[in-house]
Amino acid sequence: MRMFSIARKMLLPLAMLSAVTLSGCAKMTGIVATNSAVCEVWKPIGWSSKDTDQTIVEVKVNNARRQGWCKAGK
Repeated sequence: MRMFSIARKMLLPLAMLSAVTLSGCAKMTGIVATNSAVCEVWKPIGWSSKDTDQTIVEVKVNNARRQGWCKAGK
């Protein structure tokens, strides 16, 4: 009889652990969907010969961040 009492006490924590684990998976799939949506609208940009050196550096940084973000989501 005592064995059933111990098993019953363990049931709730195990059920809660399962719920936490499953909800973590749901969040991860949401992030992947967001990455693909962001990559659809976040296009690489270019610069003009009239732009300053600082502007060109910022454009290159933006494009590198986009490439890293979009590759990580695939």
